[in-house]
Amino acid sequence: MNHSISAPITAPLPGHGVFLETRGPVAYVRFERPPVNAFNAEMLVRFREVLSDCAADLRPLVLTGTREIFSAGFDIKQPAAEIARADELSRDVLARIQQHPAPVIAAVEGAAVGLGLLVATSADLLVVSHSAVFRMPEVTLGIDSDPGPLERFLPPAWVRRLCLTGTAHTPEDMQLAAAGVTVCDAGSALDVATALVRQFDDIDSAFFAQAKQRLRQRE
Repeated sequence: MNHSISAPITAPLPGHGVFLETRGPVAYVRFERPPVNAFNAEMLVRFREVLSDCAADLRPLVLTGTREIFSAGFDIKQPAAEIARADELSRDVLARIQQHPAPVIAAVEGAAVGLGLLVATSADLLVVSHSAVFRMPEVTLGIDSDPGPLERFLPPAWVRRLCLTGTAHTPEDMQLAAAGVTVCDAGSALDVATALVRQFDDIDSAFFAQAKQRLRQRE
């Protein structure tokens, strides 16, 4: 992929739960906030900063969690003031993922719950392992959430089922492979996503920005 790359991006300091590694023109964004990679406001602020930096450099993104879990969503143990702030931050982050000018691939191992699932489905391409489990528990928690990103990969019946029941489902339950999602062996999602993003190496990034803009206009 032909890029206009500026100075190398510096990895965030530990403690924010969002870690950045650049390998050539590709940025790998990893969520790691033990025990379940749940987002808090500080983590969302750092994620937004990383997305802004990568957008300026036209870098493709690979979003991933740990080998055990993608993300359990927002940390509901946060103070009420932080929850209100995080709602605004979450909407901004999801929009930035969808509007990123280069391809975004989410590599999902283990659970992707609530906001974690919305982050994954905000990507352009989705790679999930057989270990993946998806859940939208917001209705059971009394939390208002915009299911829009789910509609990028799931038919209306599955969006309703996830959002109204809060129950967990596997890629096989949801027949994600038939919906254009890459389903792979447990433990291999990041490797598969890396191979997928390398297919874009020889494509001018300006064309991606134009193509993504046209696709967003159809959503």
